[in-house]
Amino acid sequence: MAQKRTENDVVLDFRNKDFSRMSEKGLPEPADQAHPLKVLSLFGGIGADLRALTNCGYNVKSIDYVEVLPYAVLAYNRIFECGPKPQDIRIWNMHPDIVVHGSPCQDWSQEGKNNINTGRSILFERALQILDPSPLNGHPELTAQPKVVVWENVPRLLWAYKYVLEYYISVMEEFGYVSYYQVLKASDYNIPQDRERIFVVSILKKVPNAESFTFPEKMKPKWTLKQFIDKTVAFDDPRVQLKEAEKKLLFELPDGTLAVREGTKKGYKEIEDWNIVNLAFPGSQTRRGRVGICCKTITTGPRQAVYYGGKIRMLTAKEYMRFMGYRDVDYKKMSDAGITDDQICTLAGNSICVPVLEALFRQLASYDIIPKPEDTYEKKARKNSKK
Repeated sequence: MAQKRTENDVVLDFRNKDFSRMSEKGLPEPADQAHPLKVLSLFGGIGADLRALTNCGYNVKSIDYVEVLPYAVLAYNRIFECGPKPQDIRIWNMHPDIVVHGSPCQDWSQEGKNNINTGRSILFERALQILDPSPLNGHPELTAQPKVVVWENVPRLLWAYKYVLEYYISVMEEFGYVSYYQVLKASDYNIPQDRERIFVVSILKKVPNAESFTFPEKMKPKWTLKQFIDKTVAFDDPRVQLKEAEKKLLFELPDGTLAVREGTKKGYKEIEDWNIVNLAFPGSQTRRGRVGICCKTITTGPRQAVYYGGKIRMLTAKEYMRFMGYRDVDYKKMSDAGITDDQICTLAGNSICVPVLEALFRQLASYDIIPKPEDTYEKKARKNSKK
């Protein structure tokens, strides 16, 4: 091991020097500089975590973003305009504050057909390898443990695959984390979508208030479905036409009310203005719950329609993005990059619902488990924000 060396008035001892206290002419003091919240995104999709944090007002730095789907990576780069930015080496590090991983859910979901051991869902264990502070080879993949790890997946982990959930939590306990889990519904967090997902929030035990965390309370809705619908879309637009099999699900009652066939004793459900109609699996004889005032869970191949003004049409890719909490400018950047509407629908269905993540991050900040948004900016900006 290299030893401390002294030559004249120069002391060489890199292991015991704290450069975060070093002053440098022409540069602000390290303590006065911005300290962005550092995020590692595994199975990153189109960056729901970054969109949620920026919506909350955070100054965010992506430590890394890991995603295998090329057009998802293209979308992420366009949405967040990624690229090198000025950084001060005195305070630079690769220590993530938060790790978010929404590992593949295909094998856990209701439609899952793959063997758990060979399908993609087993990749949640790769996330555990990355998080392991004491791997068998003696070389941790992260230089420091994140304060918070968030895992999002389908609710069936809570009953059909409870042993997987219990295994994950026990491993995180071994890593030094206390874990909390709950099924959260998007419609409870200001987004009209009936999307339920289990969220496991693991907090490093040595972090203050780690043992006190609770999930955010349900929020009173501020928006209605009507406000998420793009009224500029023409009903004769080729993008929003129903398929023949889907049209056969619809019929008019004697009084002229539009209805959709369902697998219930009644056999159908009336459709009212500003209802969403789920037309997926039109050949199913048992499908029910097709009609509602909220968008149904958006899948990677969604077939949902909206009824208003006496007409019905399919939802657009832009609307699906809205129902996941993304901005219209996000959709435009993706479309301008050459990503097709079908691909955008797939990316929306694969994403984590942004407003749910926003609620989680705000809750973590309320417990001082992660910093407040204003504390991630340079000191001058922090002072101005408190005036």
